[in-house]
Amino acid sequence: MRLSRLVVTMSSAVVVAIAGCASAGGVNVRPPLAARLSAGATTGPVVPLTFDPSARVILSNASNLPIASFLASQAARGQRVYEETCGTCHQPGQLVGQTFVDNWNNRRVYDFYALVRATMPLDNPGGLKEADYLDVVSFVLQANHAAPGRDSLKADTVALRGTKISVRFP
Repeated sequence: MRLSRLVVTMSSAVVVAIAGCASAGGVNVRPPLAARLSAGATTGPVVPLTFDPSARVILSNASNLPIASFLASQAARGQRVYEETCGTCHQPGQLVGQTFVDNWNNRRVYDFYALVRATMPLDNPGGLKEADYLDVVSFVLQANHAAPGRDSLKADTVALRGTKISVRFP
């Protein structure tokens, strides 16, 4: 673990603040989304994948935030993108069900969106259009029983950070 030290002098007292990254043994960390290429994946040429067993996502609790809003039409578009792009690696139901609810309920929508946008698809992270990422996030939320709202999910960082995922298992 790499640590950095900041020393601040205030009158005669010295305050030392130590900042570091979360350790693998922390209680508030979980592995990021799991995506594994199966032998039948249609993603093109073989892409060497690396697995970092120490990678962790720091959990945040955003239960006091309003619920994210997305349109049913946005989720329908997201289902098409998911089936064409995401479904080649993610097994049916992998991002739907109790595991997703346990990992993502009451977390900021931005946390999930940023992870998906930065890491998917595996062979071209960040390679989809902005609207496609938002549509896929909407689809995954709806597939996990989040109710559509009256407004679409937008690529507005402030809005995404200011709303939470509210999903449930049947």
